Amino acid sequence: MQADIFFFIASIATVVFFLLVAMVLFQIYKVVTIIRRVLERVDAASDVVAEDAAHIRQLITSGGFFASLFGLMSSVKRRAKTRKTREED
Repeated sequence: MQADIFFFIASIATVVFFLLVAMVLFQIYKVVTIIRRVLERVDAASDVVAEDAAHIRQLITSGGFFASLFGLMSSVKRRAKTRKTREED
């Protein structure tokens, strides 16, 4: 009689233990899938950043970056000068 009670309790404990393990494994699976999605997005974004860096490198080596930068600066200076002359008139 005592052996039957022991095996009954041990069976229930085993089932409960495996249910808890299954729940933990399911949660781990969900976390891993979320991490996988984030890593895919980071990978895609890193490709875009690499392309942008290559484009900037090309502009710098061809002189186009500095030419456009100085052109932008000179146009700002011209605007400032024309505003001053308009304000003085």
